[in-house]
Amino acid sequence: MMIAGLDSSVVRTPDREDLQILLRIMEIYLSDPMRKARSFWRTIPDGLTLEELLERYPRGSEEFELFGSMMVFWETIGSLMKHGLLNEELAFDTFLDAPPWKKVEAAFVAMRKEPGKAVEAENLEFAYRRSMKWMERHAPGAEEIGSKSS
Repeated sequence: MMIAGLDSSVVRTPDREDLQILLRIMEIYLSDPMRKARSFWRTIPDGLTLEELLERYPRGSEEFELFGSMMVFWETIGSLMKHGLLNEELAFDTFLDAPPWKKVEAAFVAMRKEPGKAVEAENLEFAYRRSMKWMERHAPGAEEIGSKSS
């Protein structure tokens, strides 16, 4: 996915504003409601269809609300990244290295085929794809950011 005005090859050094944003996100992510949502999320089998998700966790149930909390969190993270408002280097290096796209990919790819749903979970997917690129750059043997080959 190409975002106008966002050059994904440019790595920006984090500043104090980035630090404050990240600390606030960490505060939210580590809060009791999100801890509960993350614990629930780990119990969801990978690859369920939307119908299977709704059958197991019907709208109005506590589980549906926990699912929704995680989706809102990751959609927000992806949107902030997409618009250059969250420093990816700092976020992925600190704690956001595994956006849970693969867990819900089947459900949302199918949902996107429905009229009016073409962008469902696109920000979560964006965050996941950016994290994969970050991990490639930081894999053992990968060239260090900012270093030059001699």
